[in-house]
Amino acid sequence: MLRLAAALALLLGQAAPTFEVASVKPNPAFDAQESVTFEPGGGIRMTGYRLINLILGAYELRAIQQRDQIIGGPAWLYTDRFDIVAKAEGTLTFDAQGRRPAEALKMLKSLLEDRFAVKVHTETRMMRAFALALARKDGRLGPRLVESATECARNDAAAATAAAQSADRWCGFRHVSGRVEGRYVTMSEVSSYFAADQAIKRPIEDRTHLNGRYDFTVEYADAPGADAGSLFTAFREQLGLKFDNVRTQVPVLVIDHAEHPTPD
Repeated sequence: MLRLAAALALLLGQAAPTFEVASVKPNPAFDAQESVTFEPGGGIRMTGYRLINLILGAYELRAIQQRDQIIGGPAWLYTDRFDIVAKAEGTLTFDAQGRRPAEALKMLKSLLEDRFAVKVHTETRMMRAFALALARKDGRLGPRLVESATECARNDAAAATAAAQSADRWCGFRHVSGRVEGRYVTMSEVSSYFAADQAIKRPIEDRTHLNGRYDFTVEYADAPGADAGSLFTAFREQLGLKFDNVRTQVPVLVIDHAEHPTPD
């Protein structure tokens, strides 16, 4: 599919979008926190990123939730960290909610293919997984899961005011001491988030058929060594959702090639 898209773009005379300038440097801090900021005038700064997370983000591979779903690639893909400072020509554009930088993701994909010689493709493999589904036959949601009316803070500079960036204007996930909150999230995002929970550690396929965005709060025992029982019970009682054991075809990412970045 990737080769076909590139061939079509070439035939149609459409060059892949790229950053006007970009700097890629190793970050020696093994425990650096991965962070990204968008700056006025098309600037983007990414700090402490491992290449595997850059790939998952640039290619928008949310369904790749576990290490078992990644095949091939050098070991440093998961350990070496990099800082990227780049600038697009003009202002970066976001989606209608001011959250998803689709244009920047395309530019990042081009940068990875150019500077890291990244080549990847996806396949499907049969694996054990969980299916996230509605727990009640009547389809009613639990008391702590509601359709979202949240107004998220925006990233685009034109709409980023002090009020929009206030502490309470957040969207996504927060996890503190056995309590997870989600704001303006899809069930696909919920599936990806909880697949990483120490009690799950399997891919989670969204079979809820809930297509909107939701706010939720769920509390459960997440101490080291805790089994999945507490999480499963909390989801059923608090959110009206359940986890079904399944064996199904899940997507896998195949890393065909990757190299340390070329010097600036």
